[in-house]
Amino acid sequence: MNKNSINKNGCTQSPTLHQLITYILYFPNILNCFFLISLLDYYAIHFTILGILTLMSIISSVKTTLSRPIDQFIIQQYKAQVQGQHFDNGSNKLESFCEICNAYVQENTKHCRNCDRCCQGFDHHCKWINNCVGNLNYNLFIFMITSTLFLFMYTMLIYISIIVLYQTNYETLLIDNELQKFHFTKENDLNVKYILSIVMLGDSTLIVILMLQLLLFHIYLIIKGTTTYDFIMKSQFKKILPQFQIGPQTFQNASKTTQKVIHEIYGLAKKNTLVEITQNQHKMIPDKQTIQDETIIENQIQA
Repeated sequence: MNKNSINKNGCTQSPTLHQLITYILYFPNILNCFFLISLLDYYAIHFTILGILTLMSIISSVKTTLSRPIDQFIIQQYKAQVQGQHFDNGSNKLESFCEICNAYVQENTKHCRNCDRCCQGFDHHCKWINNCVGNLNYNLFIFMITSTLFLFMYTMLIYISIIVLYQTNYETLLIDNELQKFHFTKENDLNVKYILSIVMLGDSTLIVILMLQLLLFHIYLIIKGTTTYDFIMKSQFKKILPQFQIGPQTFQNASKTTQKVIHEIYGLAKKNTLVEITQNQHKMIPDKQTIQDETIIENQIQA
């Protein structure tokens, strides 16, 4: 446990490919849309709406990327360590211990291998913002998705309007005001604007599909009262042992260290089974001992 781990966020780590792709898909599209809006009637209204949506999306994205969803008890233990004080995990009812962070953590905390830190109420590691999503930044994450979805839905409306006008009422797109002259140096470059609108419409459509799918998925998780991590783990476990019935709290109760989940998985015929669950490997290891009816779930390093 050190200060660098505590202060980690999506900008303090090395940029990921997904993060770079996000910038490539996002900023050229928005900039192009601001330029092309001047071709439409009531462009002042369009500028205002697009500006508000852009600010909402960018601010929420930056705040989510810079957020620190680390288990707050780790911060308390770090401060106690620096001040030479004793941290009483018993009084805080902390029964889970992360051997990697060398700290006591809450039951719903998971250690993210990408961020190399414990995330409180771990939901998933988002590669697009290069940061973990947990209890502390989940609402901000949902707001980021929603605002970005509405932003690019609006850009789709702008691009579709320009494409339709180009094909049906070409004259309305000709440069006839100072704002258009400032944006475009040539009066006969409507073909370029038309092509840009088509390309950016494809980009906006892709982003809208991804954001809508992600938002609907998280709405489903919220209704079910579960997390992305629990959903994936249950799905993977069903693939491994489709004949077994999984109790609703099996993965929600999984803690940082190896722990025993008793009477949550039925049909094991009193056999101990070690379930090693990682991101890329899932395997069952039968134990030779058959004394107790229990299942050991190993999930020390997640995501």
